[in-house]
Parts: sequence; C-alpha cells; structure tokens
Amino acid sequence: MTVRLSLILALSTLALAEEEKECNGAEGGVCELQKGVIHPENLSPYASYINENPRDTNKPEQPMSAKFINLLGESVSKFWDNGTPSGKYQGKIQTGESSHGTYSTHVFFFRDNKGREVGRYTMRLDEPMYIIHDNRPEILNSETYRNLLKDRQFLIDYKNRTGQPWLSVYPRNKPHLHIWPAPFIGHTHTVKSSYGHWNGEAFNSDGFDAKIVTLATQPKVFLIENLISEAECDHIIDLARNRIAQSFIGNSGDAFKDETRTSRTGWIERTESDLLNHIFKRFADVLHMEDHQLNHNMNAEPLQVVHYNTNQHYYNHFDFFYTGTNRYRFSTLLMYLNNATSPKAGGGTGFPKAYKGRGLKVRPPRGSAVLFYSMLEDGNCDHYSEHTGLHVLEGEKWVSNLWVWDPLRMGVTG
Repeated sequence: MTVRLSLILALSTLALAEEEKECNGAEGGVCELQKGVIHPENLSPYASYINENPRDTNKPEQPMSAKFINLLGESVSKFWDNGTPSGKYQGKIQTGESSHGTYSTHVFFFRDNKGREVGRYTMRLDEPMYIIHDNRPEILNSETYRNLLKDRQFLIDYKNRTGQPWLSVYPRNKPHLHIWPAPFIGHTHTVKSSYGHWNGEAFNSDGFDAKIVTLATQPKVFLIENLISEAECDHIIDLARNRIAQSFIGNSGDAFKDETRTSRTGWIERTESDLLNHIFKRFADVLHMEDHQLNHNMNAEPLQVVHYNTNQHYYNHFDFFYTGTNRYRFSTLLMYLNNATSPKAGGGTGFPKAYKGRGLKVRPPRGSAVLFYSMLEDGNCDHYSEHTGLHVLEGEKWVSNLWVWDPLRMGVTG
C-alpha cells in the first residue's frame, strides 16, 4: 500500500468522525440519512428499492438463517418439503455444520446414504440450530453433543442481543482484514490509487480516485463507479470467453446443477496477463489491502467471470459457506463488464433483506463495481448479505467476482 494511500485513508477517518459528529447534532439527535429515509435512487441512478413497502413482519413466513449440524459421521442429503413425495433436493451436508438462508415455517428433511430419513425440522425464528442425528445413545451422550447444546445457548443469546443469527464457526476471532465503515446511507470514502486505467493504448499516469459510496448499511453495500475501464472490461471478457461453462450450486465435489442458478462461469488468475495483475493492484488499494494479500495463495480467489443470457438468473444465496475452519469468504467485489441494453433490461444485483425488507437492487454501468461484506466486525457471517442475481430481461450480462477470504483462503497454508 502506498504512503499516499495511507494518508488518504487517515484523512478519510478524520472526515468520517466529523460527519458523524455533524449528523449526531441534527434535530432529535439523528439525521435523515441515519433514519434510512433517503431513497436509493437519490444516491445513484443505478440503485432502487426492490419493493416499495417494508416487509410485513406479521406474516408467518419470514426470512431467516439457520445452522444445521450433522453428527452422523457421513454426508446427508438435504431436501425442502415442497409438498411433493420426494421433496426438492438442496444439496449435501457433510459431517460438521452448514449455514443456510431460508424462511420460517419451511420444512427440511435429511436422508442418509441409504435413503433413510434421519431428521425433519420446521424452521422457527426462535431456533437458530438444528442438530441432525438418529437418536443413537452414543451421540446423545457424547461430549460433542453436550458442547453443541452450550453453543446453542450462545446462538440464542447472541440473536437476542444483536437481532442477527450467529452463522460463523463458534468461537471465531474478529476479522483481520479491513471493513469500510458505513455509518449512514450516502457516506463516501475516497481512495487514491496510483494504478490508473488502461485505455487500450496507455495507462492513465494520474492514477485513479475511487469514491466508495454507501448504498446500504445492513448489509454494508457500496457502489464504486468506473473502477475498471472499458478496455479492461473487454480484456477480462476476452480472457474468460472460451472457458466459461454451466454454473453449479454448492462447493467442490458437492456442487450440483439447479434451476436456481442458470448462468455460465469461468475463472482467470491475476498472473494470466500483466494488465490483469495491474488491475488487481488497484483492487488492493480500493479494498485497503496490501497487494500480496490478493495473491491466490493468500486471501483472494481467482477472478470469477459469469455470463447470463436473457431470462437467466441466480436466486437468493450467501457467498460464504462452512469450511470446517475459521476461514470464510469475507468480501465480494462484483464488477459489471457490460452495459444494460435499456433501463428495463433487468440483470441487477438484489439484496432482499436491506432497508427492512424493501430490498436494494443495483445495476451499475460497465466498469463499475458493487462491494459488500459477508462478515461482520465481530467475526460473524452477515445474515443480511444474502443476495440474488436478478433475471436478465433483455440482452446479456457479464460480471466478475473477486472473493476475498479472512484470515486466509480455505486450503491455503502459511
């Protein structure tokens, strides 16, 4: 990180303190921005509510997150009871734990490798943990089971205290990496990077001034316009075009094809071109990280490039997932690589839990990025970070994801 960038960050911290002081001095002690009454469209022409009215909290079906713990010593298949005899397959849960976004009143059941049902649970807002077992005495009398009951009490107390479910491994330390503060809607951080845009012929020697604009505070969502140039967008698409294939749900050997995700996906490493390596250095500045941390043997995955055709989408999901360790996906830098064909083209990114259930949708122009965090300052994974790739209604959509892990990537040593 450059000395100049460190100075900018210090000035940004001072400016943040002054803005908070000014905001707290508003009538009634709370400014309009903190009340959340500012419509997203007043901040950016690329953002708006998903729903104009808040979520009806009196309905029995409410969005929630649940933690499933598998004690059977073998993987189990998860099914949603959708009213059909076989249910809808939701993937495998390995031995250990797994966090999922769902809705209260929904029912899930689990089958072992022989097809036997080994658990059935109705989701409840006041129950954060569901332990999958088959009532064997050796499980119910084990120290592991007794410790889980203690952990369950922590989960209940945490939710009562914070309003959020605890979705991370427990216990877990606070994250090592920087989280940009989001004190109120519209707050802006300014970061200077010396790694300027490539225009197809030369780099901008003046560097790049990134404005990181807060679009939502829960979850923390930011808009960064013009993060990459049109020529850089073309370069990323060209690198990925011949390697994209059907997208899957899940991770590694448990991934499966599903109608909830209908795009195509490919991966490119930062070392595949000098230009991409240069772009990654700019990303490091914007994320307030050292450049080496964005190497793939440290904190960053290779760049994921995703292509959607008309009518394709990716339904609600989290970017984080259980790894069996304290290593989790920490943040997502989502870049839009092409422009929408019209204002009605769809294809935005939606955060359905933002704005008390009104939701936030963002469809920035080519070269702009949406930054959001999957982790909170206390080390918990953020229940509100659930998001969706909205249906593409016209044309096509190209995006790329940079996923950053804390404290290191899964499977990385050192």
